[in-house]
Amino acid sequence: MKYTMVIADDEPLVLRSQELLIRKEFPDIEIVGMAENGIELKQMLERLKPDMAIVDVRMPGLTGIEVIELLKNRGCRTHFIINTAFSDFNYVKKALDLKTDGYLLKPGKREESIETIRKLCRTVAAEKEENQKQERINSAVGIVSSVLGSEVLMSVFSEKCDEKGFQAFCDIHSIHFGYGCIAAFVPKGQADIGTNELNEELKETLAGLCSFLATVTASGAVVMFLIPEELEAERREGWCRDLAFLVARRLKEKKKVDYRYGVGKIYASFSDMRASYRESIKDVRGFGEEDEAEGDNNDKVRYVSRAKQYVMDHFRDDISLRDCAENVGISPYYLSHIFKECTGQTLVEYLSMVRIEEAKVLSENRELTTKDIAEQCGYPNLTYFCKVFKRLTGMTIGEYRRQEKQGGNPTKTEES
Repeated sequence: MKYTMVIADDEPLVLRSQELLIRKEFPDIEIVGMAENGIELKQMLERLKPDMAIVDVRMPGLTGIEVIELLKNRGCRTHFIINTAFSDFNYVKKALDLKTDGYLLKPGKREESIETIRKLCRTVAAEKEENQKQERINSAVGIVSSVLGSEVLMSVFSEKCDEKGFQAFCDIHSIHFGYGCIAAFVPKGQADIGTNELNEELKETLAGLCSFLATVTASGAVVMFLIPEELEAERREGWCRDLAFLVARRLKEKKKVDYRYGVGKIYASFSDMRASYRESIKDVRGFGEEDEAEGDNNDKVRYVSRAKQYVMDHFRDDISLRDCAENVGISPYYLSHIFKECTGQTLVEYLSMVRIEEAKVLSENRELTTKDIAEQCGYPNLTYFCKVFKRLTGMTIGEYRRQEKQGGNPTKTEES
């Protein structure tokens, strides 16, 4: 097994002596750096990340002990042997407290130095073998998990969803399922992709955003987004569409082919993913309307106008992009596309603006509480209403009402 090592000592003769000892007695150890002071040592360890280091405890700039303590606090995984004189008992004690892997005395016996280094090599070898074993296990679990996720998700195409398999998937990944939806992705040309490759792309794209299940079908790819429970209900639909957009863009970059995509409704039960899948396919079919109506600006203006009127008529209700699209008579994807193109803002942003403008009007009625205003503007969640109000006006509703009472000029709603 091969190892890497850094040596540090402020005495050039000692440094050279240790280098010769290592090169002669330990051909499997590659000396990747030699430092003559603590600052050089710190920089080398951070840059080179060697398996082991022999460090003099007393050096200018930073002592060896200070460097070890600093880097261990930052998660450094290098193993250390300290090199010290007989009189440095306090340094030795501090080094032992830091869980260093041994110490060499100077002057010391050559045989003792060799045995100490050999012992450390055995420790590092055992650690590397354990790490490699864990990596193999993690890789195997990842493959099994991908296959399990694919098999479970395939069940939404059949008569009965595999709820037991889905629960097993959640247990493996320590997921507490709250809500989810299905997104379907269909390439506009030839784009061969396997389940494992798809999962690897999704891991990178969705890292830190959400957990998912994915599978490949004859027509493309199907992904189930597992929505974080802490995400506010009002944001879930738009959030899922943003994820679908990210995935479609990633697949396009990987396969050099455009992808149409659709997103189904959000449900709190895995058994309802069949319905979400059907809705996602319907949404995909509407995706093509963009190309068909690309040149017809009059239609776009008419659709956007009808969507705005729907929002004005129903903003007090719990409405979504899908509800609005169904009323207008086009797909959610196409409505989202042309609304942003024609107005410069998303439909959700427009809905928020309308609701907050109404909240401003209602705030003039001193008999209404903030909760009353929120509910009358379509926000059953008071906390979320307050957050949106401040984001769009730059002040809390309490501050707005006080300024209005004093005859001020409140900030106008931003159309973000």
